[in-house]
Amino acid sequence: MIFMSKFLLFFTLIFQMLLLGDTRTIYDIRGNSFLLDANMTLFLGNWRTATVTPIQHGNYKNVIVNGDPNVKNITLTFDDSPDENNTYKLLDILKEHEVKAAFFMIGGTMKDDNVTVVKRTFNEGHLVLNHSFNHPRMTDLNISGMESQLNRAAQRIESITGKYPLLFRPPYGSINASVVDTINEHNMTTVLWSLDSLDWTLQQPDAVVQNVTANIRNGDIILMHRNPISVAALPKVIEILKEKGYTFVKLDDMLGINAYGQPPSASTSWSCCSWLQRFFRNKKGL
Repeated sequence: MIFMSKFLLFFTLIFQMLLLGDTRTIYDIRGNSFLLDANMTLFLGNWRTATVTPIQHGNYKNVIVNGDPNVKNITLTFDDSPDENNTYKLLDILKEHEVKAAFFMIGGTMKDDNVTVVKRTFNEGHLVLNHSFNHPRMTDLNISGMESQLNRAAQRIESITGKYPLLFRPPYGSINASVVDTINEHNMTTVLWSLDSLDWTLQQPDAVVQNVTANIRNGDIILMHRNPISVAALPKVIEILKEKGYTFVKLDDMLGINAYGQPPSASTSWSCCSWLQRFFRNKKGL
């Protein structure tokens, strides 16, 4: 009897440890610089709180901010490619430093010479992922507009790489319940970031390097862009973070999810329940 009681106690403790170990920690979004003015600092703080709080409280489902905080892995993500200049330079740097990254690309710019950039990105082992078709704020769109952005960009990526992307990053990180629901209905996962390099507002590469390397945490998803500031900052960012003992891994590997898969079937997209959800959300003006 005593043995059985001890066994049950031991089993309960193990079970609780497993449950706690499986609890996903959701970071606040970091990224700061003394070069930012007070208005920008206030804007970023308000946006980050408004965006992350519903995720942390479980109100937004299937929205990712960061990876495992217990493992010293990090991942690089680049928004707004492709282009014929900076994307090539970023790829050269990543190749030199043997780092794989995720590129959230805009479907509408995947044409003409830029198609070659998309193919090179994919062929060199980086992820080519969905960043909408022409970079609107998803929160400004109705359901049909959101679906068009998701589908057109995903189809363009698939036509070039042969892979249908399942990971989507909303332009500007702009989400609400309707945006998240629409993304989920298309069997896609919303991927934000936990560390903003601020390369879109800081004009000094060294300030970007300082921001990223000072604020880094285990499991961080680092946001960068295909611009000259990131091109100039990236080599130092990689070198310093490697010296700190961090390992760069691809986004899907760090998160343990599939980056590509099958597009949703028409029957899935237009089931009775999903049709009713669309109807009532549109009636509400969402």
